[in-house]
Amino acid sequence: MPGTAKKPRVRYTSDDHCFRLNLRDLLVFRVLSDTQSTTIAAERLGVTQSAVSQSVNRLEKLFGTTLLDRSNRPLRTTHAGEVLRHGVSNILQNVRRMVDEVQAGSDSKVPIVRLGLVDSFATTAGPEIVKALGQRVEQLLVWSGNSLALNAELLRRSLDVVISDDPMMNHSELARDYLFREQLVAAVPQALAKRFRGRSLEQMCAELPLVRPSKRSNFGQALEYYLNQRRINVSSFLELDSGEVMLKLVASGVGWTIMTPLILLHSHVQTMEIAALPLPPPESHRGLYVLYRPNELVQVTTEIIRICHDCVETLILPSLRSLAPWALEAVSERGRE
Repeated sequence: MPGTAKKPRVRYTSDDHCFRLNLRDLLVFRVLSDTQSTTIAAERLGVTQSAVSQSVNRLEKLFGTTLLDRSNRPLRTTHAGEVLRHGVSNILQNVRRMVDEVQAGSDSKVPIVRLGLVDSFATTAGPEIVKALGQRVEQLLVWSGNSLALNAELLRRSLDVVISDDPMMNHSELARDYLFREQLVAAVPQALAKRFRGRSLEQMCAELPLVRPSKRSNFGQALEYYLNQRRINVSSFLELDSGEVMLKLVASGVGWTIMTPLILLHSHVQTMEIAALPLPPPESHRGLYVLYRPNELVQVTTEIIRICHDCVETLILPSLRSLAPWALEAVSERGRE
């Protein structure tokens, strides 16, 4: 079409360093840098010491730099060698996972998937996700917790896929699929619902102490930002790690808190003497995302995303209709970012 810019073609040549790397040489270098001994590395790999030295020499010639400081015993990696050592670990792990996926095939089970679910999503959708993946995965490891902890494990490669309220936009190596967003709400003692309705944040804080989630969680940090943006200085408040304990304090009349509908469902708010009310405008929201590495576990990740969207439609939204129907429009927005 006229006026449409053509995408530049990427040319791959045999001169590119990345296509001249030998996986066996990388493995040898990793073992040698770990053991710091040519003799021990040769024994572990079942090759001669000469073969180990040749592998390292090929890598140094390819990169044009020294990877090992041979003047010391035991051997030490140079700065360039340390960079390569960390990179090699990821490369070898990715190759192993790719081989497993290819050998498994589209109709066979994936050997292992490590899934992290933020607590509120784990309670509402976790059982259905586990049930749906049972026929697709040989070993499924599921961790639940706050987003800060789960995202850190994703970066450490201890987890493969994470459902989080932090999209981690600063990490370009990750892909993200937008699940939904939910409106922040006020959770107040049921007996005081009429008194709280329609009041400003300042008036609500003057009425009862604000019970807040710990700033060690992503939501706690987001709430801190929410209050600062509205210039709300809370001089008397309680800060807790457990959402369920927070809501029990609210139900007993000790204070009030700011939550999301999903966190309220996670804490079984229906069994407590608590009312969910709209916060004064402007509205504020929390989003949930599926975070993953775009070129790993491709087939099962696509399935996890589909299952999560199905859980939003069939489990989360129906429960919210009875909890906070006025917040449903904000919660039901979905799509890809």
